[in-house]
Amino acid sequence: MLIICCGMMRSGSTLQYQLTVEILEKTGKGKGCGEIRNSNCQELLEKDSSTSMQVFKVHQFRHLKGVKKAIADKQAKGIYIYRDIRDVTVSLMKMRKATFERLIFETGEIKECIRDFYNWTNLDNMLISRYESMVNNLPQEVLKIAEHLNIDISQEDAQEIADHYSIEQQKKRIKQWKNNQVNENLYDPKSLLHGNHISSGQHNQWNKILTPIQVAYLESISKDWLSLVNYPLTQPLTMQWLSQLTYSKYSIERKLNNLKKV
Repeated sequence: MLIICCGMMRSGSTLQYQLTVEILEKTGKGKGCGEIRNSNCQELLEKDSSTSMQVFKVHQFRHLKGVKKAIADKQAKGIYIYRDIRDVTVSLMKMRKATFERLIFETGEIKECIRDFYNWTNLDNMLISRYESMVNNLPQEVLKIAEHLNIDISQEDAQEIADHYSIEQQKKRIKQWKNNQVNENLYDPKSLLHGNHISSGQHNQWNKILTPIQVAYLESISKDWLSLVNYPLTQPLTMQWLSQLTYSKYSIERKLNNLKKV
């Protein structure tokens, strides 16, 4: 069976992957297989026909073909996590060393994160977690994942696993990995941590880093999603309208650049 850790970028999906692998390896039920791109569920199943669980990490829905059928056929389960899209934006800006404008108008990743939320969460047999809830009670997240996989573990085991993947321990892993690497863009194939994987992990960083007009623009393009998952809107409609007007030139410039490439 495939276990797909497919959470939103910068939202704790790597941690979910680590917890899942730890649960399976401790109980002898499966193993971690790393990150995948442009893969097919059927091919992954055929590559390893054992009855154990194989854990993969992927973000974009487009990078894993056949997942809906695999889940419907009970050949796969999903583990998903989401986070306030405003914090996702700030975290990506820090990790990529990118401006707000580049991230929003050139990469298109923020809108894809929201589209993929619906793609992943509309599937059956999905465990769906909220970033803030997970980091506030990591042992409970371990228990939730174990239950989703039909594996019995004790509260003590859950606490031990949570302690093993605390933010302090994660930072130690990153430091050790960086000390052994020449190129910081590489990542540890076992833990999937990379050199600048963790900044602070705190909630509501966007409130200190983004300008009101940037917040308003983000809220204008994601207000339905923010309302759906109960993240409060902070900017009035007038400010959202002003932000759309302010950033309209970036949208136009992007469309013109795309036309030139054709």
